[in-house]
Order: sequence, then structure tokens, then C-alpha cells
Amino acid sequence: MSNLIGKTLLNRYSVTEFLGRGGMAEVYKVWDSERAVHLAMKVLHADLAEDKVFLRRFKREANNLAKLQHPHIVRFYGLERDGLLVFMLMDYVAGESLKTRIFSKDAPLTPAETKGIIKPVASALHYAHNSGLVHCDIKPANIMLDPSDNVRLADFGIARMSDAATATMVG
Repeated sequence: MSNLIGKTLLNRYSVTEFLGRGGMAEVYKVWDSERAVHLAMKVLHADLAEDKVFLRRFKREANNLAKLQHPHIVRFYGLERDGLLVFMLMDYVAGESLKTRIFSKDAPLTPAETKGIIKPVASALHYAHNSGLVHCDIKPANIMLDPSDNVRLADFGIARMSDAATATMVG
């Protein structure tokens, strides 16, 4: 994907920083001039944005996130298109992932630190499950920690609706 830093999309979202890359998308930090706040922008890879299967999967992630309003789940703001770019906007969590935290520490997390992470993640998962969604990709890279150690669960990209047909599937 071409470098988006310095570009403004839809006359509103100014791309300020590259944050990371995944299998389906790249994530950027953007300034939303209407909300006057930084957001995370997840941009579907260009080749996938023209693939109906992947586009449907990306839209499903957006629809799943839109249903979830919980203090420990990254908030969703919208799915947008600018030309061939397809992107979703969500909370920008300043800080680091649990993966980065674990990697950068010289010692294991203390029991108190572990409990401080597990409880909010469990709360977020309980809420999502009660809303009919199963995350399907819980891992340290999808658990975000802000500078005050507030926890946010991210990346519902492969989440599935839970119903009688899927509840018995082996995960």
C-alpha cells in the first residue's frame, strides 16, 4: 500500500502515523477534524478491497464492532471509502499492546498485573458473548493498554455470531 502519511481522506481524516500491519489491513493514526480527536484507521489492503470475499469480511468486522459499546472494547466510528481505499475508524489507544508489554519487560507480569488485564478482558468478552459475538482471536497483540493501564480489546476481524449452529463447533 502506498504511504498515506500526510494525506487527508474525505476532507476530514489527516493521516499522521503508521501504527502497524496485519494480514488484511494496515493501521494508521489519523486526526479527525470534525471530532477534533485522534482515531485509529484500519485500511484494507488495496488488492483485498477489490475482492468481494475480503470486502465482505471487512464489512462484517465493522458491523460486529458497531454493535459493541463497552468500556473495554475499542469503539467503532464508521466504515468509509475514499476512491479505492476502504477503511474503518475506531478509538486510537495511546500506549502499547500486551504483546509489546510482555516482550519489553525483563520479568513476567506480576499476579496483580495479570489480574488487572484479565478482568477487563473477561468483562469485554462476557459482554460480546451476551451480544452474540465470539471474538475468535484473543491474543496479546489484540489487547491494548493505555498509559494508565486501561485495557481495551481490539480486532474483532474474525469474530463469529454465536448461535445454536456455531455453538457446538470446535474452536
